Amino acid sequence: MEFQKGMDLSFIPELEDAGVQVKDFDGTVMDPLDLVQKYGVNSVRLRIWNAPEHVRESGGYCSYAHTLAMAKRIRAHGMSFMLDFHYSDFWADPGKQKAPKAWSGCSISEKEAALYEYTKESLDEIIKAGVDVGMVQIGNETNNGICGETSWENKCKLFNAGSKAVREIDEDILVAV
Repeated sequence: MEFQKGMDLSFIPELEDAGVQVKDFDGTVMDPLDLVQKYGVNSVRLRIWNAPEHVRESGGYCSYAHTLAMAKRIRAHGMSFMLDFHYSDFWADPGKQKAPKAWSGCSISEKEAALYEYTKESLDEIIKAGVDVGMVQIGNETNNGICGETSWENKCKLFNAGSKAVREIDEDILVAV
């Protein structure tokens, strides 16, 4: 495997829809993927939110549809692709790890089952759409929690459920926690 020089480009569809143009240092307008590739990036991570339409601030971005379209562009550029499941309807980071609206009020075993099914179905559909997924990240910045769960025992149950789903789809896909 070649050395991976990567970055997260999840925001590109939103910027393009807003009319933002990406330019090289000399002012040449370029496709964002051509630009980052020109400077050595060979791997791109995209975040996916469960149902961003539930959160006004998301603008509906990082949905399955946006993520799939962008993943196809990444692979068409010959770059490797990492899918980052946030398991939230909006940002998941050390300060907030809210469960998706559809999972709020669920027990840990219900969240475990829902996370497994969501991961497996989403990943399966992305692969069936022709996208080669090299790595899947289970959660995002999960030191303080995942899906509203903060105990190490419950976090591990969710990490294991996501990892199991990925392995059942393709055991060669790398898993990052």
